[in-house]
Order: sequence, then C-alpha cells, then structure tokens
Amino acid sequence: MPRPPATATSRARRSGRLLALYLRLVARTARIGPLTRDQVVLAFWHEYNLALFVAARARRGDLAHASFTTATARGTVIQTVFESLAQRPGQIVVLPLPDEADRAAGRALARRLGDLGAGGSSLVVTPDGPWGPYRVAKPGVLLLARHSGLPIVPVAVSARPALRLTRRWDRQLLPLPFSRLRVVAAEPIRLPESGPLRPHLADVQAALDRVTAAAERRLP
Repeated sequence: MPRPPATATSRARRSGRLLALYLRLVARTARIGPLTRDQVVLAFWHEYNLALFVAARARRGDLAHASFTTATARGTVIQTVFESLAQRPGQIVVLPLPDEADRAAGRALARRLGDLGAGGSSLVVTPDGPWGPYRVAKPGVLLLARHSGLPIVPVAVSARPALRLTRRWDRQLLPLPFSRLRVVAAEPIRLPESGPLRPHLADVQAALDRVTAAAERRLP
C-alpha cells in the first residue's frame, strides 16, 4: 500500500531532527569558546539561534533549559531541535508562544517560564524574535527575568566558516562543521524585584549591541 502523505507537522519534525543531527556534528567538530554554566536568562539576537544551539550543546548540554517558540511549522522545527538535543526527559521545555496581541496570554507564558526558572531551569530568549524588527530588543525578556528572579546575560556569537541566510529577516548565522565559534557575553543584568521594567530595556539593548560588535570582530 502507498504510504500516506506526510503532514506539515510531521515534515517539520523530520526537518527538526535532521537539523539537530547537523548541529550535533558541528558541536563535535567545532572549536567553541567558553559559555557560562550559571542558571541565567540567556538573551541573544534571533540570528544566533543555531550557533547558540551548537555552543550550548557543547558547554551546557547537561543543564536544564526552557524557552518558547511559535505555533508554526518553523516553530515546530525549532521545538524538535530543542527536544532532540535533550539528554534526559524534561531537561528542555519549549512552550507555545501566544498571539502577540494577546497580552494576558503573554503574561501567563512569562509566569510559566518564570516558574520553570525558579525551579532550576535557565531561560532562553531572543529579544528581537520571533519576527523582528532585526536587532531591536522587546520587553518580554524583562518579564521573564522579573518572574524567574534570574539575571539576564546578553550573548553574541561569531563563527568561521559559516553561512549567512540573508533571505531570512534575521540573517540567520549557520556555523559549518570544523568551524570556530567565538562566544561573547556581557556582565549579568539584575533587575530590581519591583518597579517599572521598561527603563531597563535600554540596558539590555545596549549590552546586546556591545557583545554583538565584539563577536563580529575578526577571530584571533
């Protein structure tokens, strides 16, 4: 009998598993700089998703992490990558991102992720994701840090050799096998337990801009 046609979800999951295999290969063959093992909110531009997967696999692969992704085929790919890189059940939790206009659902997501952070997971956030604008930080990262009580550590990565997927809005960085990854991290940003959050967004933006500029300098 002919095999039934693959659904969009099954195709996305297959793509995610293949991408995870590729990232494991890169992690095994690349030379990768240090990356903090502290429990933090890791914040980085959306373009560094794949490069950070590689670095985290090599340097934080045994630690618990939590993040979110969109309820789209591309989101399913990323979720599958996260799950495929986990070394034990429940080590990596990925929650669906609600509609951006649904602020109540957004706050509920922040609380759920904050609870995971309070329970021992590091949180993974792309402040300009999932759709941009490019390299413009949005306040969701502040909500997660406030609810979890964890410091924000802005991070950037450069990789050589690597490809730039220039047709994507985020110009995704794709490291190649046997590449050299340079990881640059800012000092942790600790938020007060109360008070307005919005003024701290400028601190996150400035820190991400600094580490990005440092990472993009030529590798020694």
